[in-house]
Amino acid sequence: MIVVLILAISAALAVPRIGETSATRLSAAARQLVADLAFAQVESIAHSDDLRVIVFDTTLQQYHIAAASDTATPITNPITKFPYIVKFGQGSASQLTNVTIGTLGVGGDDQLQFGAYGQLDQGAAATIQLVCEGKTIVITIDPSTGEATIGSVN
Repeated sequence: MIVVLILAISAALAVPRIGETSATRLSAAARQLVADLAFAQVESIAHSDDLRVIVFDTTLQQYHIAAASDTATPITNPITKFPYIVKFGQGSASQLTNVTIGTLGVGGDDQLQFGAYGQLDQGAAATIQLVCEGKTIVITIDPSTGEATIGSVN
């Protein structure tokens, strides 16, 4: 869990040092989302009595990590000590301007839950599309392992 958090922080710190192109912001946003997915997966394994869920809000263009018992309330981010809410262009993702959440393939709803062994709560792979200034990138999550892969920027 600590390694995942260090990777997320490193990715967030690297963004300002890289050129400010939409493809760069999109790739950095995808890496942050993958780090958050990995964190939620590790949290589900650690808290098998109350699994973790990532709730996407495409209207507000944000997502948060919550306990399955109360999906409306974000858990506390262990680094910032604030609710674990991510909105690209604000807060810890402030460098990722103009990145939005596109189409979701997370089992017909707006939530992605990991099981006690790190697997997804759905039988098919989940997909999350991010968009920035006409460019897109898709993150695919394997249903058995929960491993996320980042596609290329199109």
